[in-house]
Amino acid sequence: MKIYMYLVMSDLDVDGGFGDAIPTKEPVILFHHKKLAEEYVKKNSNPRVYDVPYDNLYEGGLHVEKVELGD
Repeated sequence: MKIYMYLVMSDLDVDGGFGDAIPTKEPVILFHHKKLAEEYVKKNSNPRVYDVPYDNLYEGGLHVEKVELGD
């Protein structure tokens, strides 16, 4: 039996050394229901530019990733 969870990830661009944006992500919170995860993202996601060495570097964004559990 497959079980699905919905992982909210934060989005953060880091400077790659030449001013280029390297996207990274980090887990924030896990939900059993997709709708709850999407509501959390809608309420809390606030992407904004925090630096511009060459590319725009963004922080504060959130997205949902579906995670499969079980065999």
